[in-house]
Amino acid sequence: MKIAITGHLKGIGKALADAYQSRGHEIVGLSRTTGHDIHNTLSCADLIESCDMFINNAHADFAQTILLVEMAKRWQDTHKHIVNIGSVITTRHVGKFVGFDVELYRVQKVALEEAIIRIRDTRTSLKLTLVRPSKTLAGNGNAAVYPRSLALPWVAEANNWAETLVKIFETAAACDLMIPEISLTSSR
Repeated sequence: MKIAITGHLKGIGKALADAYQSRGHEIVGLSRTTGHDIHNTLSCADLIESCDMFINNAHADFAQTILLVEMAKRWQDTHKHIVNIGSVITTRHVGKFVGFDVELYRVQKVALEEAIIRIRDTRTSLKLTLVRPSKTLAGNGNAAVYPRSLALPWVAEANNWAETLVKIFETAAACDLMIPEISLTSSR
């Protein structure tokens, strides 16, 4: 399977790229470091279009949502799969003293979720999954999902998190099941 992943060089994106690549899948990585900024929607969508799955991971303002909508238009009559990496921050009260950056991040992730709902309402054959990770840590201990200013109690190691998600998708596919939404957090 050919899988496009935005933000594939660090954090959750890298962990997912590694997990899928270790299973023999071809990865089309898109990140600013490799010259693929998701703000350049049409250029990125052209690279993603030939893939079987798109992991919409990179977050940059509302560009993640805009790229989702573009790919939904291009893939609307297919059975391809778009996995959208959202955040549990959309389901939790973040408190009134967290600052504007965290509030803006939350609004951007809420917009992503709303776009997924609206795309599903079109009765497309496209498969859409919303993944809400909790705070994850990359192998080097850097926060991969949340701004450092948001101190949350649940932390999952990105590689463990990605391996678990990939196994869940593999099991669902083997049983001809679709996962519309999933939240993964540390059991600690």
